[in-house]
Amino acid sequence: MSDNIAAISNGAKGKRIAIIGAGPGGIAAGVALHQAGFAVTVFERNPELRPLGGAIILNATGIVILRSLGVQVDDIFSAGLPEFRRYDGRVRVNFDIDMALMEQAGVTGWQSGMMRSELYKRLLAAAPANLISTSHSFTHYVEKEGVTTVHFAEGQQYECDLVIGADGIQSKVREQLWGASELKHLGIAVWLGWCELQGPERKKIVISHDHAYQMGYAPLRYQDKDCFEWWFVEKCAENQIEPSDPAAYVRERIGHFSYPMPEILAATDTAHNLFRWVVKYREPLKQWSKGRVTIMGDAAHPTSPYAAYGAGMAIEDGFFLAKYLRGRDLSDSAALQAGLQRYDEQRVDYTNQTTAFARFLGRLYHGIPAPLNRLRDLFLDHSSLPAKMISKGVTGEAQALLRAVLEPVD
Repeated sequence: MSDNIAAISNGAKGKRIAIIGAGPGGIAAGVALHQAGFAVTVFERNPELRPLGGAIILNATGIVILRSLGVQVDDIFSAGLPEFRRYDGRVRVNFDIDMALMEQAGVTGWQSGMMRSELYKRLLAAAPANLISTSHSFTHYVEKEGVTTVHFAEGQQYECDLVIGADGIQSKVREQLWGASELKHLGIAVWLGWCELQGPERKKIVISHDHAYQMGYAPLRYQDKDCFEWWFVEKCAENQIEPSDPAAYVRERIGHFSYPMPEILAATDTAHNLFRWVVKYREPLKQWSKGRVTIMGDAAHPTSPYAAYGAGMAIEDGFFLAKYLRGRDLSDSAALQAGLQRYDEQRVDYTNQTTAFARFLGRLYHGIPAPLNRLRDLFLDHSSLPAKMISKGVTGEAQALLRAVLEPVD
């Protein structure tokens, strides 16, 4: 490809932002930055945008942010209170949730399930016209004389003041910015499913374990129906072959779990609404931003399912990036660097801690060999330490972040 092709741009110098990747995080960042007064274009490699994907988890912080972006979510967010349980229903940990804070946030609980496709569709509805440009496959960027030019495989070039990599766990923006890094195998596989089901309590988000497996569920509303999303987590070799009958495979392993786990599995259309993936991660970065480029979402912090919050953290990234860039002339290198530094200070340590704790839990539950896993279970049943760890590693920091989101924009 020739570098002599004329670069296009959108908006006045000092306001131009290019986001690479039109997933939920990239679109949310685009809407937030547009609201902050910037001329934003989100570039997507696929030729058309289609709301796809299974179920995800969002918490109160994500809901407050989405509302601020004009995304309608209240009819599909059925917030509940999380619990860790033993497979037979015994509660091991009740999450320490500040209900006065939940009331301030305008929600009834801390987390809820949500269909990723529904979130994506509603984000697109809230996005300004011409925010997203399809058929743009990012190859590289060039920084020169205070301007960054983004290059695409189809031959286009785009001139801007800031590039944001929201291009996922295989991010090319991250690789150019910080160098190649190994995509590591965490040692677990996750099955995700969802079903329509009435009857079970809808005020709890439950995570249950026996000595080898986890199954959890969360309520959600989808197409005006009561539904549940659920997940099954197991130890997995990197190249382990997927079973030929997934439903029977999962049923055999969680049949002894307490109500409503077997009922939720039985209600699932496993031919269409059950998916499996082997979890990967990268070593965390100590810094995301450099020059006129930064990253967000899975490009910055690929997340184990034990955090259960990859999409939510990406939405948070976009909110804080817009907050700290608001009112700045991005052509002024000092002003840009000051804003990006505040973004890194807000997000890097927090997301590194969250993803590290998620990896720790994954290894605790699925990396300990028998018979040590039985001793681990005795410890979990009779110690207050897990509750203290979760309060420190999950709810305390996360609720502090919600308070920061609820603060007026400075």
